[in-house]
Amino acid sequence: MTVANRQLTGGTLWGMAKKTAASEPEERPYKTTGVHLPADLWELLNRVAFERARTRGGRASVSALLVAMIEKHRKELELELGKTVR
Repeated sequence: MTVANRQLTGGTLWGMAKKTAASEPEERPYKTTGVHLPADLWELLNRVAFERARTRGGRASVSALLVAMIEKHRKELELELGKTVR
């Protein structure tokens, strides 16, 4: 599957194909956000993303790394949310 990634170049808009992972559900919505991180933590995430790309193949992606980390700890996060919501 390909997703159009539109970029503005020389005053014209053109589409560039972006391959998504085969295991990535097509109907799962995504949001783009900026995350304010200390430089040392960003560098660590970036290095791990590149190491995973080198050892497992594919592209280096800090976003994919963060998704994997959050999914791994999802139940803990949901439990923490349940404790604070009344």
